[in-house]
Amino acid sequence: MASDAKPLDMRLFNEHDDVDDLLHKRILEAMVNGDISPKKAATNITAWIVEKSNEEMQKRMKQPREDLTPEEEVNRPPLPNASRYINSMLESVIVLCGAFPPDHPGQDRIIQFLEALREMPECQVPESETINKHDSMITLWPFDRKNFFSLPYKFRFQAEDYSYPFSDIETPGSDLRQRWRNFQSAMSRLTVTKLVDCSFLCALQYLDPSAPHYPNLQERKIGGPNRIGGDLIAGSEWILRPEVGPWVYQECKKFEKVDDMGDSWDMWCMQNWRMWKRQLAFVVGDKRFSDEVRVVADRTGKRMVELEEEYKGSTTD
Repeated sequence: MASDAKPLDMRLFNEHDDVDDLLHKRILEAMVNGDISPKKAATNITAWIVEKSNEEMQKRMKQPREDLTPEEEVNRPPLPNASRYINSMLESVIVLCGAFPPDHPGQDRIIQFLEALREMPECQVPESETINKHDSMITLWPFDRKNFFSLPYKFRFQAEDYSYPFSDIETPGSDLRQRWRNFQSAMSRLTVTKLVDCSFLCALQYLDPSAPHYPNLQERKIGGPNRIGGDLIAGSEWILRPEVGPWVYQECKKFEKVDDMGDSWDMWCMQNWRMWKRQLAFVVGDKRFSDEVRVVADRTGKRMVELEEEYKGSTTD
């Protein structure tokens, strides 16, 4: 269902953009605006990376190292650096994830773009970060690899730009609070489609009263509830989205508590599920929280109960 909410400033361009940055950013801008399809954007960006990297390699190979003097070696064309173009493009996509509200066509196109990259025929491009490294090849686009181009960490860095202590997430109606919700919505969708596992960045973790980042509600009588409210609205995307909530519950059912999990970054277990429900009920009954936050908490808590009923008695692999 399309969203009536308006997108935020895309924050796509900046004064440090070079020709290569502008090329991929203009393609992404046209894609999220609906001027070209996500598949066309994926095709164009892949073709650009392949062509540019091959051209750079050909230029370098025209001057074999063994034929050069030390002075000429310094001015030899550098090895291609496909990872630079890939990283820059992926970082632009991550920034865009904060701009578009849940169910907005722009967010849909971002997901479809990454899906189109994943579905493209495998190809390899020459790559090296410095002229001193041996020639190597990069395969496009292996999203099935858990840490393809460190994507989960790139999302983590962006999340930290939003969710630092005392950020404007705790300011109702602020750009940052809206951007945080948009970002959580996009990450939840990327996770369930197995494009990028962003589970460990789910904002529901900030509802845990035993966690060090949980605000002291006695000392921060306004900022504290507002911060919890901002994280709650954002984190609710992982429960309320129809394609995400069932997945989250099924994942939680695989483990009883955090100690049973093999990875310290894992999020999903019944211990956390029950804690989130308690915290949502707490917010609903506490008038220190805004009406908007209490309404979202109520909807989210009720949806969790519905999921328990829908999947009652089901087993997980």
